[in-house]
Amino acid sequence: MTEWNPLVSVGVIALNEEDYLPRLLDDIRAQDYPLENIELVLIDSGSTDGTRQLMEAFAREHPEFHDVVVTDNPKKILAPGWNIFLATFSGDIAVRVDAHAQLPADFVSQIVTVMGEGEDVCGGDRPCIVPADATTWQRVLLTAEESVFGASIAPYRGGRAQASDVQSLFHGAYRRKVIDSVGHLNEDLRRTEDNDFYYRMREAGYRLRLDPRIRSYQIVRATLRSMLKQKYGNGYWIGRTLFVQPRSVAFYHLVPGAFVASLAASAGLALTGKRLPFKLVVGSYLVTDAVMSAAAMKSAPHSIQSLALPAIFPLLHVGYGIGTVRGVIDGLLKFHNS
Repeated sequence: MTEWNPLVSVGVIALNEEDYLPRLLDDIRAQDYPLENIELVLIDSGSTDGTRQLMEAFAREHPEFHDVVVTDNPKKILAPGWNIFLATFSGDIAVRVDAHAQLPADFVSQIVTVMGEGEDVCGGDRPCIVPADATTWQRVLLTAEESVFGASIAPYRGGRAQASDVQSLFHGAYRRKVIDSVGHLNEDLRRTEDNDFYYRMREAGYRLRLDPRIRSYQIVRATLRSMLKQKYGNGYWIGRTLFVQPRSVAFYHLVPGAFVASLAASAGLALTGKRLPFKLVVGSYLVTDAVMSAAAMKSAPHSIQSLALPAIFPLLHVGYGIGTVRGVIDGLLKFHNS
C-alpha cells in the first residue's frame, strides 16, 4: 500500500495576538508530521501590536515548511478571514486553528491518520487550558468554562470526546472536495458562521467525525469581563442566526435566552402581584446553580476565590441569554423593515 502523505494547509487568523502567537507557532513547528508537507497560512486582521511582524519573521526564518503564506484580512472579523484562508490554501486538507490554541506534536499527523481511514471532515477533543503562569482567579474561570453548566454540551468540550458523528467541530479539518462542494462561510454571521458552515456540510451528505485521537487545546479568556463579552456576542449571533439559518441552531444554544425571557416575563407578572412564576423560575435556577457549583468545585482550585462559582455561572448564562434576546429582537426588526 502506498503511504499517504497529503499536503496539509493550516490556517491561523490573528488580531493583536503577539502574546499567544509565538507559542502556537512553536507548536506548529514541533509537529511530528513532515514540515515539508505542511503549508502554513497566517492571516493578520489589522493588528496594531507586533502580530504581523511575528508572522513575517516566522515566514522568513522557517523555509523547512512547504510554504508559509502571510496575508491580510481587511474586514478584520473571523468569517472573511477564514474565507481568505479557504481561497488561499493549496493543500489536500485544510485545517483551521484558533490563535488562542496550543497543539500537541501529533495534531496534524492524527488528522492525516483519520482522513486516511476514509473521513472527509474530522476534528477532535478540545479541552480548555490556562497558561502555566495563570493566577488562581484564571483557574477558577477555567473551572467555570470547562463545566457542563458553564459552557455548551458540545461533545468536543471538556475532554469528554468519544468517537462519533457530531453536529459541529472545533479546529475542523476538511478535504478540498468538501470546500469545493459547500463553498465558503457566510460573512453575514459574525459568530455563528461555523453553525451554518457545518449545517451545509451535513446537508451535502458529509458526516462530521469526532475522533479523540485528535486533540488540541484552547486558552480561556483571562478575565471575567472578557468571558462575559464573548458569551454575550455568542448569544447575540445565535439570535440573529434564527433568521438566517435556523436549522443550524441546536436546542441547547437557546436555553440561556429562554431562561432570560422567562425571567423577564415572570418578573413582569410579579409586578402585577402574580409572584409564583417568578419564584419558580428563580428558585429552580438557584437550586440547579447550587448543585452544579458544588460539583464544579471538586475540580476548582483550593481557594476562597472558588466560592465565586455560584455567581459566575448566572453571570455567564444571563450574559449569553441577553445577547440571544437582543439578537432575536434585532432579527425581527431587520425582517420587518426588509
